[in-house]
Amino acid sequence: MIRLSADALQQRWRELNERFFEGQLQPIPIVWSRRLTASVGMFVSRGGPRARDLDAGRRHREIRLSLPLLERLAQRSAYAEQELLNTLAHEMIHQWQFDVLRRRPNHGLDFMRKMTEMNRSGTVTITTYHALQKEVAALSRFAWRCRHCGRVYRRQRRTIEPARHHCGRCRGPLQELPLPTPPAPHAPAGRRGSPAGSRPSGPVQLVLAWRDS
Repeated sequence: MIRLSADALQQRWRELNERFFEGQLQPIPIVWSRRLTASVGMFVSRGGPRARDLDAGRRHREIRLSLPLLERLAQRSAYAEQELLNTLAHEMIHQWQFDVLRRRPNHGLDFMRKMTEMNRSGTVTITTYHALQKEVAALSRFAWRCRHCGRVYRRQRRTIEPARHHCGRCRGPLQELPLPTPPAPHAPAGRRGSPAGSRPSGPVQLVLAWRDS
């Protein structure tokens, strides 16, 4: 069973904050999400990082963790709790970009440097992708394929609109597919690129942290 209490999640957040961020990060809610099924984690904020109102008590930010994906991983692997810690650390880098650097979170140079520093400790293994394509596929009810490069995007809800969204890899048009669909070939790790709010089917990309909701 992977589900941890709010206090346990906050304790892990505090430990990572002290060890890797010198206690610079302000406490924010860490919540389990049942709706987050295309990514393991997400950092969400209302307002941009340079908003005039920088009072942490009035500007809401939170880290969301996917309960369905991590519970499914826990059923087949003893690695689930480490995946949780890696995901939390990933999203905390995005919080650091947002709160300390005052930048919109991304997977650019700042992220990569911090990720490398943290990975050297041996405590966490942070990447820009996660490997839970089996769990994502099991929860998917809808899928779209790029007509140009063949990448498949899977979702629990019909959140991709071919008239508005394009392939994040090649910008090609998307076509909705009937399920079940065969898994797409594994793509090499790299910078994030996908339709708004979308994730490839394998390896599955961690959602970019910043979301202005």
